[in-house]
Amino acid sequence: MPLASVIFAPRPASANGSGPRFDVHRESSNAIHDGPMADVPSARCEHQAPLSRADHEVATALRLVEFNWRLLASVAGFVLAWLVATQFYIEPAGYVVAFALATLCGWFGLRNARSGARANPRVFLSLIALAQMTLAIPVMLTLTYVATSAGFPLQDARLLAWDRALGFEFKSFLDFINGHPELLSVLAQSYSSITLQMILLGLVLPLTGCYQRGAEAICAYILALLVTTCISAFVPAIGVYHVLGLQASDFPNFEPAGYYDTLRDAPLVRAGLLRKLNLPQLVGVVTFPSFHAAAAVLYMWSFWPLRWLRLAAIPWNVLMIVATPLGGGHYLVDILAGVAVSTVAIVVTTAISAACSTGRLMSTARLAMVPARAGKPA
Repeated sequence: MPLASVIFAPRPASANGSGPRFDVHRESSNAIHDGPMADVPSARCEHQAPLSRADHEVATALRLVEFNWRLLASVAGFVLAWLVATQFYIEPAGYVVAFALATLCGWFGLRNARSGARANPRVFLSLIALAQMTLAIPVMLTLTYVATSAGFPLQDARLLAWDRALGFEFKSFLDFINGHPELLSVLAQSYSSITLQMILLGLVLPLTGCYQRGAEAICAYILALLVTTCISAFVPAIGVYHVLGLQASDFPNFEPAGYYDTLRDAPLVRAGLLRKLNLPQLVGVVTFPSFHAAAAVLYMWSFWPLRWLRLAAIPWNVLMIVATPLGGGHYLVDILAGVAVSTVAIVVTTAISAACSTGRLMSTARLAMVPARAGKPA
């Protein structure tokens, strides 16, 4: 049967053939103080008319932005402390570039937010969202290696047993896909779109006036990454291809690059042989729960307010979930756990957002915000 024609990983094709590669690159409100948004000019004072709905949403988004910064700072502090206390060390160049980009986006965003009449929430919330995502990725990727180094016993046999108890046989699923290679191209593209969708999430939601949902999406994304990584430390696994003893000849039409990345790095980290962390080479060594599955649910939820985008986001991310066992060598229970993690992250984020909306979280005696300049999306 013909191989699918698209390559899905940046590595060169193997000598025995080339097929598509699944890649992991795998608001009566009081506002924020004591943080980067503290000097955002006030749009109203307590003696003026009540906030409009749009202004109220911007105020809530600003509080969520502040919460996200503090959450990221806490996680980064933990990762740094762990690195200092262990034998891990970092190659600084990649981290310096990532942190410089985050600083640049954040600085331009804050500059716009503090520019008085010229401030535009579509602009500054988009830039700040990019800054937070740019910072979150290196911090969380590093955390996955720290978690893997805990060295708890591998749980592949148990995860496979759970799959079979649910009536799911990965080999049968794999044989079906091998028998329908025309499906591989779209499945591979959906699987590898995780990073692109993350960037779109940070840009599209604020630019279309979904200020609060944009800040909520980043909060939920960070929480889901954090929970997924912490769970993976106690339930480490290599992947279903490994436990079933499957070889490349068992899937001749594609290459599961996400699984191969984990197979390459996880054993070395667990054995203490990989301690140098070079950001461009980090892959996110997580099997259970599946963050691809968690991200797919988060993207569907995040883009839901945009009717014109919802029609594409839902089927596309359903395809991502279907592709995840193939591209990452995941068990079915990995997928179910990832969906559960994202659901919990959404529920917690909704509660945090409600607290920010009423001023019960991240509140002060004054409202630091700018007038909203965009209506609600269609």
